[in-house]
Amino acid sequence: MWKRLLTQGARMRETQATGTGAGHGPGRYPSVLLQAACAIVIVVALGVVSMALHVLGAPRKVSVASAAELAPLGTVSDRPYVAQPGVDVDLVMVGDVLMHEGVYQSGATSDGNYDFDHVFAHVKGELSGADLKILNQETPLGGDVAPFSGYPQFNGPQQMGDAEAKAGFNVVLKASNHAMDAGYPAIGSELSFWHRRHPGVAVVGMRDPDAPATDVPNGVYIYEKDGFRVAVLNFTFSLNGLADPRGAVSMLTEEHVRDAMAYARTHADMLVVCPHWGAEYVSEPTASQRQWAQLLADGGADVIVGGHPHVIGPVETFQTARGGTGVCFWSVGNFVSTQRDDPTMVGGMAKVTLHKDPDGGCRVVRYALEPVVTHKGHGHDMTTYMLRDYTPALAATSGSPGCTPQWAQGYVACVLGQGYDPLTSRLAAELG
Repeated sequence: MWKRLLTQGARMRETQATGTGAGHGPGRYPSVLLQAACAIVIVVALGVVSMALHVLGAPRKVSVASAAELAPLGTVSDRPYVAQPGVDVDLVMVGDVLMHEGVYQSGATSDGNYDFDHVFAHVKGELSGADLKILNQETPLGGDVAPFSGYPQFNGPQQMGDAEAKAGFNVVLKASNHAMDAGYPAIGSELSFWHRRHPGVAVVGMRDPDAPATDVPNGVYIYEKDGFRVAVLNFTFSLNGLADPRGAVSMLTEEHVRDAMAYARTHADMLVVCPHWGAEYVSEPTASQRQWAQLLADGGADVIVGGHPHVIGPVETFQTARGGTGVCFWSVGNFVSTQRDDPTMVGGMAKVTLHKDPDGGCRVVRYALEPVVTHKGHGHDMTTYMLRDYTPALAATSGSPGCTPQWAQGYVACVLGQGYDPLTSRLAAELG
């Protein structure tokens, strides 16, 4: 049974799915009715009658799900975690890095080089102490094997990878609908870059078709800490119609997913699955996502962290194949982009603690989602902030001035439900 963390009341649900998954252009987020309904729910629930939400976009049908249907599981908590005997693995993941022209041009330096440290300057502290620090590098970093380009077929400078590694990310996801945008030359160039420049970074979801075959299925990485093995798996539902006859990209097909998860179950204690799925600009999971999520849960997933919709989605818990409680972040949205609509400026940072007892028992003990905001500034002012640190003054200088802290808090509270605390900018729960 899939459940959302709620304390009371209603949860707004989108009932009309749109988006083709074809690309990441300016985007269209039809959401006036959704955001207006959210505003009413938030104002009533929080008692902040004076809060005025900035409502943008075109209408979308919404309906209200009952609290009984979305019964809570887990204890809402913001208290410090108390370590237990055994081994913990702390995971942090952020969403899509989209190399639109405005993003890669922000890194241009006067000597003709590129430097993207500014993109991560305000969030890299959140990675401190985490074991698995995961980022979805959705678009190719093929470097000079092809001209740099943004939407619809991307290719970007590899210096973005340097900045990601410098910020602390040690797992980079590559299975996405844009994986084949610049073809096999870009795939080979990017994989060579990671292996040569940052051998400590695991690149998951893509392999070099010219490399020798291994027994490890494409899209599987096994992390180990003090005898606690955690598998990270990455799949994509689409390549935007581009062919991959040599099998470079890890695809979300039933045969491949079952094979990869079987390998992971044999070689790891817990499984973290990161699917590239869903409908663009739609927060609510589609019927297809729910079918895949159940297959992943039945196959042994303990944590599911999704990407591709470019907007955040709800967070739900589910019963794992081992009988425990898993957590699904349906979408963590964008980390950085120059997409047009305000909801695409708001992403999520998923945080999960996995635990292995001395007797070998494993479980998810806590999870959280903390929102981030892309600040569309000029040059090195193009960056991402934690929402709790974002100010009206910053918003006023952004290319998306409607994405104010006040608006963003209301939007996030609507999507995540009343388990989200706007005062701490956090949805958090302990599972015991």
